[in-house]
Amino acid sequence: MRLRAESSAPSQVRADVLAVPIYKDDLELPGELGELNSASGGAIRQAIDWGEFNVVEHPSALIDGGDLPSAHILLVNAGSRGRAGWNARRIASVATRRLQGHDVARLALWLRDGEDADAYQAAGVGATAGAYRPTDIYGRVRDTDALRRSVEEVALLGAPAESLAAAETIGEGVAWGRDLANRAANDLYPEKMGEVARELEADGCSVEVLDPDQMRKLGMGCLIGVGQGAAHGPRLVAVKLPGWETASPERRLAIVGKGVCFDSGGISLKQADGMGDMKHDKSGAAAVIAAARTVARLAPETPLMAVAPMVENMPGGNAQRPGDVVTAMNGRTVEVTNTDAEGRLILADALTWAERQGATHLVDMATLTGAASIAFGELVTAYFSAPRDWGESVRAAADTSGEWFWEMPLVNEYRATLDTPHGDIVNSGSRDGSLIKSAIFISEFVTRPWVHVDIAGGAYLNRDKPDGPKGATGLGITTLVRLALDYAKG
Repeated sequence: MRLRAESSAPSQVRADVLAVPIYKDDLELPGELGELNSASGGAIRQAIDWGEFNVVEHPSALIDGGDLPSAHILLVNAGSRGRAGWNARRIASVATRRLQGHDVARLALWLRDGEDADAYQAAGVGATAGAYRPTDIYGRVRDTDALRRSVEEVALLGAPAESLAAAETIGEGVAWGRDLANRAANDLYPEKMGEVARELEADGCSVEVLDPDQMRKLGMGCLIGVGQGAAHGPRLVAVKLPGWETASPERRLAIVGKGVCFDSGGISLKQADGMGDMKHDKSGAAAVIAAARTVARLAPETPLMAVAPMVENMPGGNAQRPGDVVTAMNGRTVEVTNTDAEGRLILADALTWAERQGATHLVDMATLTGAASIAFGELVTAYFSAPRDWGESVRAAADTSGEWFWEMPLVNEYRATLDTPHGDIVNSGSRDGSLIKSAIFISEFVTRPWVHVDIAGGAYLNRDKPDGPKGATGLGITTLVRLALDYAKG
């Protein structure tokens, strides 16, 4: 898909489809929206009055363009105003997804509210995301050529050209990360992720893959323990951009992603319903590797390292048991009370390793807790930070790139609930406050500025939605890319 800045007015642009956001307070068609309606010969007003489009029920409506040079108008439900980047990205995703399968060579997108360059870039990424097809990974024989059609070009009305310069690269990186997260567990397992990461050497990155023997020598008892019951042994995958080695030792950013290629829950077995979605438990690892690949193509001098601890959490004869005690790389002993709380264990060793590699600032991304999904759903993402100003940098990167992050408190008073007579800490406490307690656990394994992002709610969709198909969403990739680019500026 091509992205293009377009200076034409909405009533004058020539396109197969003109996409127009409609907010909840727009039913009277105020200002420029009313002028566009008049120029169309009343097509927008008629669609609303007739019931073809309603902001309560309809995500979008494709109507005739009336008297406009554009053949059709796509009315997009934009919800409420605010969060310009998030709205712009979502509007664009809904638009291009709605037009999949249609013969649309050129889509003109009018964001309406005079958004800044960052919002236009978010819209460009969103437009690319809306055209994503997970069926392309393995193919589907029954798909016709018509079904495979997608928007060829998106013209963003009023966008400054420079705002779109990086959007295509970022959008392609998000799609690549979604492919990684969507790949089946029999296709993408820990050692295979190492092979995928080595592809980044073509982008100038250095790649290191630690095998189980190397991890044992380093004392990574937490990571080894989670993967010990699987046929495919664990790996630690690290990607360093060229700028990592040349950067000041006082300023290096590590992004760490949970990489559970399949999570059965181990001995603490999950329910069968929905277990197939557990191939997406590697979404954090997919996000950090895709972000590293994208940043390497945009700004290779960035002092960035991506770290992905990769495991399969399986109930084999040698699987970790509830009650086992393991020693983490930083020397802390952990009693494993629940083998389905495995993500925090592999992050513990990965974060310690990243610090010992020279990381001065850290962010981890993980589909960590069901509590995050219950509390925040798919649209909002919880994060924790220490110190809070580093968390504010991450939140700002999310806002700018069109993602919605929300700070949660690190309540250190809950640390006592993780005590055990059999070691330093348990990996899973009581269910009350479990979202916070999971972050408290991870905080025991970091000593530098750190942010934990729990992407469990929005990393993948369990059914088709107006802005995306069932499967991985690529959540977190654009935030990490923007954070790394901003970080490189100092």
